[in-house]
Amino acid sequence: MQDARNTKTRTSQQAQELLAYWNKLVEAEGGIPARSAFDPIAVPSVLPSFFLVERVGADTYRFRLQGTDYTERSVSDLTGVVIERHQMADVGSPIFSVLDRVLDTPCGLQLTGVEQNEQGRQLLVEYVALPLTDDAGTPRFVMGCASPLTTLGYDDTESLHIPLVEVSDLREIPITTKKEGAA
Repeated sequence: MQDARNTKTRTSQQAQELLAYWNKLVEAEGGIPARSAFDPIAVPSVLPSFFLVERVGADTYRFRLQGTDYTERSVSDLTGVVIERHQMADVGSPIFSVLDRVLDTPCGLQLTGVEQNEQGRQLLVEYVALPLTDDAGTPRFVMGCASPLTTLGYDDTESLHIPLVEVSDLREIPITTKKEGAA
């Protein structure tokens, strides 16, 4: 698996800025940062493409926040929406596998994905997904951003209009501190 810590491999400025900020938090916290340590004002240019998702149960996630870029691309705004694994089984969405991996490994992920809007238009999108812990230190939140790369066309089948319908080029972002890196 390729190591995606090198921000020069990023295609979007938002991904570079969010990862740089998250790495500062990792260093300051000595590991996965707590959600309470994350200050969205520190990365204002990322906010339109930002998302924050919380694991509320083994098979359940709640979208806490989804930036305005999603609705501008006509992807359903899932802010406040709870999704359950059994509800998404028919869709075949990889959302759960990405969220589970970020929290269960735990690690960050940089990936290329396909999202489909309400009109069936599909976009190739770069995603960066990074873990945050709750106050008890348990990885429970996934924050990240999505930056469109190109339009792929339209799918004639039923529109899914969800943020992620396909994943490719998945790269792990390990969590390392200066102490670990120096050893």
